[in-house]
Amino acid sequence: MSYNSLEVDVATNYNNVLQRVENSAKLSSRDVLDITVVGVSKRIELSRIKSAIDAGLKIVGEVAGTELKKKLPDIRNYSSSTKIQIVGHLQSNKVKYSVENCQLIQSIQSEKILLLVNKFAQKQAVVYPVFLQVDFSNVLNPKGLNLEKALKMLELSESLANVEAKGIMTIAPLELEKDEHNLRKFFAKTHKIFQENIRPKIPDTNAQLSMGMSNDFEIAIQEGSTMVRVGTAIFGPRIS
Repeated sequence: MSYNSLEVDVATNYNNVLQRVENSAKLSSRDVLDITVVGVSKRIELSRIKSAIDAGLKIVGEVAGTELKKKLPDIRNYSSSTKIQIVGHLQSNKVKYSVENCQLIQSIQSEKILLLVNKFAQKQAVVYPVFLQVDFSNVLNPKGLNLEKALKMLELSESLANVEAKGIMTIAPLELEKDEHNLRKFFAKTHKIFQENIRPKIPDTNAQLSMGMSNDFEIAIQEGSTMVRVGTAIFGPRIS
């Protein structure tokens, strides 16, 4: 399948996602304006990204790599105001590019990467915003920091002049996606830890909890998410 062969009504999809976000906010007695949608466009061609931007998408989530380097100039030329965030695993050799070209990194999981962000942000003379990627479940192969490590990383970030922790990001373990009850418990637990242990350590009063993707963002919002990362529900199937 070529990049141009897939026809998807991205605008309708995006508006449907916004409606689902609003409905979920109402169910949890929250203001929909407090919830941010990030459109994850990994392996999505430029035409569909443009359609989402035309429909009102303000933030694009990507993985740092060759694909992003190819697409980013075209995205910038099409809409200079669109923000780019790194939402996938970040390798050390991609940190410099990410700091120089993207507005936020959501997937910080190691001191090494945090120190590199600080190094390159210092060269840019900016204070760079990051989220820590956490996993407060008890699965065998967690996709993020546990609470103890997250708190240590927050302490480190406070000591660095050119990095500022703005929130946390989490990905629900696959084994929990099959059971809505356990999935909801995971999101609720993450929100509770965020409120009680993480948020007091973040200087920004607008600290963010990024949790929820295409298959589970409604439950995540109901359990306290302030930012959702939605890919296929907006853009349709990814190009393999």
